[in-house]
Amino acid sequence: MELIQHVIEYKSRTDVFPIWYLGDIHAGVVHCDEDLLDKEVRKIRDTRNARWVGMGDYGDCITPSDFKRWEGRILAPWMKGHEDNIGPTQVRRVNEILSPIWNKCLGLIEGNHDEDIRKYTHYNFMEELLLLARKKGDVPYGGVSCFVEMVFKRIGQGPDEANRNRLASQQIIMHCRHGEGSARTSGARALAVLRLAQTFVNCHIVASGHLHGQESPDLPERLICSRGKIKAFNGLAFMTGAWLKAYAQGVPPCYLERWGTQPSKLGCPRVLIEPDKERMTLEKVSRITNLTS
Repeated sequence: MELIQHVIEYKSRTDVFPIWYLGDIHAGVVHCDEDLLDKEVRKIRDTRNARWVGMGDYGDCITPSDFKRWEGRILAPWMKGHEDNIGPTQVRRVNEILSPIWNKCLGLIEGNHDEDIRKYTHYNFMEELLLLARKKGDVPYGGVSCFVEMVFKRIGQGPDEANRNRLASQQIIMHCRHGEGSARTSGARALAVLRLAQTFVNCHIVASGHLHGQESPDLPERLICSRGKIKAFNGLAFMTGAWLKAYAQGVPPCYLERWGTQPSKLGCPRVLIEPDKERMTLEKVSRITNLTS
C-alpha cells in the first residue's frame, strides 16, 4: 500500500476543490467512449482548483495471448495494424487523452488490466504511463491501493510575513483502490465499497473502481474523540464508474457482454471539498447514453 501526501494552499474561505475519480477507461476498444471522456478531461482542465485521481485500467491491455478475453474485432480504429504492439500503442493514446490534466493529478492507481499485461507479457504499462505523465506534472504512483492525505491550508493575505504564516488547515484522508471481484447486482457493488469503508475507518473518502458502477451507500455516522472533543465523523464511499460500454449496438460484443455483466455506469463521480466549511458533497451524473458505436 502506498501513501501519497499533498499540501494544498488556498486564500479564500469560499474556495471549493472538486476531485474527480477517473478509472476503467479501457482505451483501445470501440466500446470505450472516448468522446465522453474527452469532454470530462476538458472540464477538469478548465475548472478552477480541480484535482483528479486515476483509478486504474487506463488501457484495455488485452493481448492476443489472452485466450479468454481477446477479441480482435473490437479493437479501436487507431489500434488496427498494432495488434502485435498492444501495450505501447495504448499507453501513448492514454497519455494523449490525459495530457491536458497531468498537472492536476493526485496519483495513479494500478488496475488489474494494467497488472495483467505486465505479468503475462512483461510490458510494464504503469511504468511507461508514469514516465509520460511526469513530463507534464509531478504524478505519484498509487500502487494497487493507497491513502491520499490532503492538507488544505488557508493562507493569510496580509502584506507582512507574520500574517501570511497564520494558516488555517483542514485534513482530508482518502483511501483509493482499483478494486476486485465480479459483483453482478447494484446491491453487491454497494456492499463491496461499504465493507471497504469499514476497514479504513479514519478516511473521509473511500473510492473503489473495477466494477463499473457508481454505487454510493450511506455510511453509518461514527463518533470520534478529537483534541478533547467528541465529534461526529461522516464520510463518503462510492464506486467510480467507467468509460467502457458493456453493451454497444452494431459492433461485436466485448467480454463483458459475453459474460452477462450489468451495463457500465458511464462517467465518473466527483467530490466537492469545501475546507473552510468542513463540508464534502458527492456529485454523480446520470445520462441517457447512445450505445451505437
